[in-house]
Amino acid sequence: MTSNFQELQAKAIAWCKDFEHYKDECVVFAQRLRVEFIAHLGARSGDVEFHALDERLERITDERSSLWPKLQVGDDGFFYFGLTLFFRADSHCLDEHVRVGIQKSRSHWRVRWNQKESTYSPSGPNAAFFDKVTAVTLEKFATPFRRMKGQLGFVPTLQSDHHLVASAPPSPVQGASATPDSGET
Repeated sequence: MTSNFQELQAKAIAWCKDFEHYKDECVVFAQRLRVEFIAHLGARSGDVEFHALDERLERITDERSSLWPKLQVGDDGFFYFGLTLFFRADSHCLDEHVRVGIQKSRSHWRVRWNQKESTYSPSGPNAAFFDKVTAVTLEKFATPFRRMKGQLGFVPTLQSDHHLVASAPPSPVQGASATPDSGET
């Protein structure tokens, strides 16, 4: 006869195994999503890479991009990972960061691309899905930043090979602590 604890332990271990299996499915899907997104864009492999997210689902700035997704569990049932799109021209590079959440449903995947949610079918053509998520980035860069409402999300940084050309704006705390020069000495 098994004790209540042994029964609970067996269920907990089975749950953990199911979770690890699901997480492995999510890693494979994230890799597939990246590869198909690259193909849809007509980009090169190095133009779209994964980046790591912290516990608040924001990009870890010290973490280098890679070709392997680092999944972060969200409290909404989604696994999150980051993608970086590298737009290179001459000696400059604009990094656009995207937060992607994925959740498997019965016959499809639910994908959150920054704040937009779409459905991705693993068995069908997904050109409409990629057009929709690409439109999010196109809309961002078609709208002057000073006319955007709400938060800008990930603020892009334009860099050259040797120095920072333009950086993210100062945080509101830094801006609030600065006082105008009153002319007194």
